[in-house]
Amino acid sequence: MATAPKKKLISSDNDTEWSPVLAPDLIRSIFERLNFAEFHRAMSISLDWYSTAELCYRQNPTPWLILFSNYRHISCRLFDPLHDKTYVIRDLGFDFHRSCCLATSGSWFLMLDHRTDFYLLNLFTRERIRLPTLEAIDGRQMKFKRVGESDFLKTFTYREGYRSYSSGLSTKVVIENAVLWVDERSRDYLVVWSIECFFAYHKKGDNNKTWKVIQLKKNEGCSDIVFRESKLYVLNPNLNITVFDFSSGSPNECASFTSQDIGLTLYPLSCFGHLVITLSGEVLLIKTRRYGIYSFDVYKMDPKSSKWREIYSLGNEAILLDLGTTIAAKDGW
Repeated sequence: MATAPKKKLISSDNDTEWSPVLAPDLIRSIFERLNFAEFHRAMSISLDWYSTAELCYRQNPTPWLILFSNYRHISCRLFDPLHDKTYVIRDLGFDFHRSCCLATSGSWFLMLDHRTDFYLLNLFTRERIRLPTLEAIDGRQMKFKRVGESDFLKTFTYREGYRSYSSGLSTKVVIENAVLWVDERSRDYLVVWSIECFFAYHKKGDNNKTWKVIQLKKNEGCSDIVFRESKLYVLNPNLNITVFDFSSGSPNECASFTSQDIGLTLYPLSCFGHLVITLSGEVLLIKTRRYGIYSFDVYKMDPKSSKWREIYSLGNEAILLDLGTTIAAKDGW
């Protein structure tokens, strides 16, 4: 008597294509019983599981707080403010406690280790992606030569014949701003970081393992950067904003916001260190008060006068200052 063939769970042609063994409602019920770390690991099982997890996310968009540790045996803690729970992530297999986090995207972290080497890390699946080294710069605008474990000789060449500057002495490199974007489904990613008026970027699929460089016009510096919907928003110290479009092969400058009048209410300009892009795409400036980040003012550019005006309400949105974006605020948020 012939036996019925067993149903395959994974396609033999592509191990990322799963048969619809479980109904979405059943998958959702499984997700509802998982803790936060297990939830993120389960997302990587298949596209069906990932799609169902996205629906669960929309029902509970509460952001978590990440607390890094200086101790080898405790890598970091994750705090869930909704349920008042703390999760400890341990034993990542490398010196995580000697690394710093530059930016985040979903469950992915842009990390810089003690040797000033970049990598991407998913805390929950423990997947790690190495990025080009700091010395691998494509172009002549920035050059770094390693002369120690974490020390470099650096040379900057500014546009329009202004000048070329070499540090002359070995120094540690300080990354001033950084953004990370990761597509959880396809694993496509984009990394951008800045030093002075220079931006280095790298994305998945680049043929060479190098950082490509963008230089701002007039050698303007950078106070903050935000990445949203394939566009990089750059805030300079004079409160001018430049927008680069990364949707094509190479980034192109596609827009700029220049204030026509900087009144006394905007001074000191050094207090404007944060840029925020709302859900509708509006650009906001955040002015922190002298006595701390806990109190700040919000400004929006008037499209008619090109002047920054203070606003006192975001409607049904709340600011996530560290991510430079807003989220829908409901049920008492």
